[in-house]
Amino acid sequence: MIKAHKIRLNPTPEQEEYLRRACGTRRFVYNWGLAEWNKQYQEYQEGKREKKPTAHTLKKQFQAMRAREFPWTFAVTKCVIEGAFEDLGDAFSRFFKGQNTYPTFKKKNRSRESFYVANDKLSVGDHWIVVPVLGQFLLDKQQADGMLPQKIRNKTKYKRSLGKINMAESLRFVRADYAKTSGKWRNERKHVLCSSVKILGATIGLSGGHWYVSIHVEIPSVSVVNPHPLVGVDVGIKEAAIVSDGRRFKNHKPLSRQIKKLKRLSRSLSRKHYDPQTKQGSKNREKARVKLARLHGKIADMRRDSHHKLTTEIAQTCSVVGLEDLHIKGMFKNRKLARAMADAGLGQLLQFFATKMQAVGGQAMVVDRFFPSTKRCSGCGHVKKRMPLKYRTYCCLKCGMVRDRDLNAALNLECEARRLLDERLHVPVADSGSGPT
Repeated sequence: MIKAHKIRLNPTPEQEEYLRRACGTRRFVYNWGLAEWNKQYQEYQEGKREKKPTAHTLKKQFQAMRAREFPWTFAVTKCVIEGAFEDLGDAFSRFFKGQNTYPTFKKKNRSRESFYVANDKLSVGDHWIVVPVLGQFLLDKQQADGMLPQKIRNKTKYKRSLGKINMAESLRFVRADYAKTSGKWRNERKHVLCSSVKILGATIGLSGGHWYVSIHVEIPSVSVVNPHPLVGVDVGIKEAAIVSDGRRFKNHKPLSRQIKKLKRLSRSLSRKHYDPQTKQGSKNREKARVKLARLHGKIADMRRDSHHKLTTEIAQTCSVVGLEDLHIKGMFKNRKLARAMADAGLGQLLQFFATKMQAVGGQAMVVDRFFPSTKRCSGCGHVKKRMPLKYRTYCCLKCGMVRDRDLNAALNLECEARRLLDERLHVPVADSGSGPT
């Protein structure tokens, strides 16, 4: 099982200069590869070339001319170059499969600044990470500025200490294995002393004015028997989730709580000087842009935190969760509910359910999109013709049952998920204890 842990970095100004240079180099190499791809593919259509361009051939072409035309790219790790061509190949493969549109050029301050580091070039410790070539970059800079110490006992250790970037927390999923002893010094430098986890790589990027590293690890998958009952969960805007056993989870609405400050910072950014011809702005504009980006990041973090806590609690107490297949993109077309839909983050919430239920040995059953969970009576099964949003209580015209609208939908999702589970897997599932009242 592959997991990722996103950790905030606290680089020094000198280290941040290297990270920005690495991101800029990746963006330049990606744009060069895309321009060359378009050029070679046009020549292939005109009959001037025998083969279509590929990311691998473009990478070999760039490496052959790198020392002559782009010597400044050697100031960063080679993982930046390799990752740029891998991203280019992945973008075209997704385009050919019909998953994405045609790849476009990356623009500074418009695309996400990030780069990939391979596992054999990465070293992770307790609250620190060593980025390749960073130590040599800072050492050369100190030597050029005349700031290099006169006496350095061990130049290798000194360079390695310069390349260490502080992490806000230690890597999750890793437990120290004191019985394991490292072999060569090279292996000790590259691997964490833990026999149960393998580090696959890391992605370092800038988001909301802060630097983050996402470390990918491979952990052994453990088969877990989940004895908890089956429940239905109705996600919505008024409340984040309503469980069929009666639990309700509040929608914290982080965007609505920060909307006044967000508007004020947006107006402040729009008033700052910006020249559209040179595409350059003042330093105060950049400061305002960073403030606005950090607020957007704070709002996203608040929403993600509440979703993590919600889904973790439900996953730890349920074996199967019945969810509805929402057409979220179509729901955004409603102008009156678009902002509330974005603030609720229902797509992210459903994705968390799918991943966390699998991790605890459970299952997330997605009910058909056209299943009438809201119009159907959970007591007798009668289906109404219409059920507008203004009616928050379900009143059955056949059996006379009166129940909360969202709880009624959650109970219907539970019944439908149990039916699908019996039909597909023929597996009896424990009841949640909820039923018609």
